[in-house]
Amino acid sequence: MKFWRTIKKLSIADYITLSNGLLGFLAITYILDERYLLSSMLLIVCIGIDGLDGYVARKLDTVHELGSYLDMFSDIISFCFAPALLVYSSYYDITLGRAWESPINALATLVPMMVVFFGVLRLSRFADVSHVESIYRGLPTPLYTLLIVSITFLVGWGEKYVISQYIPLLSIMFVSFLLYSNISYPKLSGIKLKGIGLIFLVVAFLGLYMDHLSIGGGNLFILITLFICIIYIIIGPMLVDRYG
Repeated sequence: MKFWRTIKKLSIADYITLSNGLLGFLAITYILDERYLLSSMLLIVCIGIDGLDGYVARKLDTVHELGSYLDMFSDIISFCFAPALLVYSSYYDITLGRAWESPINALATLVPMMVVFFGVLRLSRFADVSHVESIYRGLPTPLYTLLIVSITFLVGWGEKYVISQYIPLLSIMFVSFLLYSNISYPKLSGIKLKGIGLIFLVVAFLGLYMDHLSIGGGNLFILITLFICIIYIIIGPMLVDRYG
């Protein structure tokens, strides 16, 4: 009976939030099956859902404490565990030996641990439903996930460009420190800005889908996605400092 009472208390926004966590778990199963393209596409869908649940909750006036915790736990699955496993699966080469036998495998083990560590810290910081700010304190985990999806596609499991694996791993490691930093990043608020964010996600999704269909041009779409992520990471704090 208590279970059904809890279910009845859940709002539409809560079910949207839970779908984020469920799709994140499904992405993990695809990673384990080495179906990295589908898992990456699912993670992009999770990012879109993450931007929807809060909007729906505010519009329907169903913001409550349980919803904030559901959001945090779902985000941990989709934006901490799933991208960390994607990094590990993309760069850990079992033929090189164990982590203590291979520098690249050691890094491929350490970096995913940092993704989870700083990602969980970042999300736990905002578990309080009363915590509302017009900016992000620390790099948002959804954008960090999109960065990982883009990098691993171009220089990882997708092998679109051949460069040293140390470069993407060290880049992901460096950016992970920004998750739990006090650096301020702009938040997409308002219909127009959220619409721009949605277009950005569609571009990323289309890039992966075009590759799935073996249509040329998918690499360019993901390169654009990666470029925009980098611009946000570098320019975002400057915009906050200048315009508040």
